[in-house]
Amino acid sequence: MEEHIKRVLLAFSVILLFYATGIVVFNHVEGWDYVDAAYFLTATFTTIGYGDVVPFTKEGKILAILFAWFGVGAGLYFIYTLAAYREKVLDDKIKRVMEKISTRNRRKIYYKPQKK
Repeated sequence: MEEHIKRVLLAFSVILLFYATGIVVFNHVEGWDYVDAAYFLTATFTTIGYGDVVPFTKEGKILAILFAWFGVGAGLYFIYTLAAYREKVLDDKIKRVMEKISTRNRRKIYYKPQKK
C-alpha cells in the first residue's frame, strides 16, 4: 500500500480510537450517554466548544483537557496527511496533464516544415 494512504489511515484510526475511548470514559466518569459524549468530543476536537455539554467532575475536566490537546493534534495530523496525499496524487496527475498540453502546444508553435 502506498505510504501516503497508510498515513491517512493511521491518522483516521487514531481519531476513531480517541472517539471510542472518550465516549466510554465520559460515559463512565460524567454519566453522559454515548451521543452526548460524542457531541462533546466533536465540539472539543474541532475547537468549536459550544459549552452546552461540559464536564462537572474534576476527573472529567482533567480528561477534557487531555482529550482536547491530543484530539486537536490528531485532527490536525489527519488534515495534514490528507493534504500530503492530495499533493502527491492529484498534483502529479495535474502536472502530467499540463505537460501533455504544453508539449502539444510546443509542437504546433515551433514545428515548421522544411521547404524543398
